[in-house]
Amino acid sequence: MMNKFTHIILLLTTILVFAGCEGENPYSSYHVNFIFDGTVHPYIQARSPGQFICIRQGANIGEYRLTDALGKTQTINIPQIHLQQGKFYYGLGGLIIGTPIFSDGVLMAYDWACPGCDLARYRVEIDYTMGYATCPHCATRFDLNSNGIALEGDTRPLWQYRVFDNGSEVIIRN
Repeated sequence: MMNKFTHIILLLTTILVFAGCEGENPYSSYHVNFIFDGTVHPYIQARSPGQFICIRQGANIGEYRLTDALGKTQTINIPQIHLQQGKFYYGLGGLIIGTPIFSDGVLMAYDWACPGCDLARYRVEIDYTMGYATCPHCATRFDLNSNGIALEGDTRPLWQYRVFDNGSEVIIRN
């Protein structure tokens, strides 16, 4: 007959085993609040499978920097309506937004900073033709078309952010 102590040990062991089965949380805790119209250029590029755009805070209040799917960077003024809805936040290093090739048209948002280095200044460099991102500091290479997994290097996948998409307006928030 088992005593009470043995039952408690078995219960705790079972809880620990099942707790370890849970997958790692892919979502970043860095603050993000970003809104855009996904039906107009250059944002519509992010809806094409295998295409990614990058967004980071601009030098001035009310603007941000957008690098399109061809690697061209421009400064964008935030529409007044969006400014009235609240301040924009861009995660740690900025946002990578796009539609992975095998995602059935679902937009994804990753943090632009390498999760292994965990510093805003170590933004991954995007290979727009292949859908890869490489950290210039630690040389880790990530696959943007496969949930941002690390292909080379010893780190976790790129941090993800939640995307709410109603077909036109896209909200990235955590």
